[in-house]
Amino acid sequence: MNNHTARTAVGGAALAAVLLLTACGSEAGAPASSTSPTPSASLSAAPNESQDPDLLQLNESLKEALGDKYAEAWIADNKLHVAVTDKASESIVAAAGAVAHLAEHSAAELEAAIGKIMAWQRDQGGDTATAIYRYLPSGRDGSITLAVDPAQLEDIRQGLAADKVTGDIALKFVESAGPATPASSG
Repeated sequence: MNNHTARTAVGGAALAAVLLLTACGSEAGAPASSTSPTPSASLSAAPNESQDPDLLQLNESLKEALGDKYAEAWIADNKLHVAVTDKASESIVAAAGAVAHLAEHSAAELEAAIGKIMAWQRDQGGDTATAIYRYLPSGRDGSITLAVDPAQLEDIRQGLAADKVTGDIALKFVESAGPATPASSG
């Protein structure tokens, strides 16, 4: 049996196990309710590492089965790594053949915190209202990185901290020259 066929068989068995756990009513395997926001965490690969379609499918299956317990996934060393918010979900990820990592915040919690930052930013008005150019949630370390206009960075850092906008979700800041612009076609 070649490596791709073996991985496909393991992925299929893992998917069946996840679906079985979900069908049995396991709280950790229950999908998120239709009224809760769908986590939009990313799946990334290390540089020079391909995104194997079987691993991508396994990630989608786990993301759906784990619901609000899912934080983020990434591919490293040709293995799917999945950050989840509780021990029961770690077991589900491991049973599916992926590498589990315990995370402090779910993808949905990080997205909700970004919404709070955006609302706070809007309420500030002036230059602050347009000074944050990018919001990057990280389920791996439970943080949000903000790409900010250097002239507004300290005011934004102090304002968000003073107003405790994101609660216990850590914020990281990087200077940014602004949103990307298209290359000249001339």
